[in-house]
Amino acid sequence: MTFTQAIASGFRRYFDFTTRSSRSEYWWWTLFSILASAVATIFDEVLFNGAPILDTLNAIVLFIPGVTVAVRRLHDTDRSGWWFLIAFTIIGILLLIYWYVQPGTAGSNRYGYDPLRSNPSADTDDTYHVLRPSNKDEFCPNCGTPLGPSDNFCQACGIAI
Repeated sequence: MTFTQAIASGFRRYFDFTTRSSRSEYWWWTLFSILASAVATIFDEVLFNGAPILDTLNAIVLFIPGVTVAVRRLHDTDRSGWWFLIAFTIIGILLLIYWYVQPGTAGSNRYGYDPLRSNPSADTDDTYHVLRPSNKDEFCPNCGTPLGPSDNFCQACGIAI
């Protein structure tokens, strides 16, 4: 997943706590959040004499998608999203970072398709199989979002195609 795909996915899947996100999506989103915060801080310094107006607005807008991409990343490693709550401890932050750098579960798991696999029918678990339409106007069979010709997963709901 590219930088722009990760940002688009983060905003499209704003409240999606149920599917999976790849390592690249998580880390690109994290980089985007850091860069957005830095830019907002610079503009706050220039426009508002250091009052954190834009940085606060940035934090409010990016908070929920940041949590959802973190939860989906935990799902990719086949862990419950509730593990995110250990971020409120020092050791928990280190454990989360360790989990976030680990590869996701190969194939489908209880949270859905492998976001890096382009062919879900290669998975051994029939529970998560969805056939991809063969026409040029392809839509996600799960949510109906239009798919691009090179999409390996739906940007809106996260299932592999």
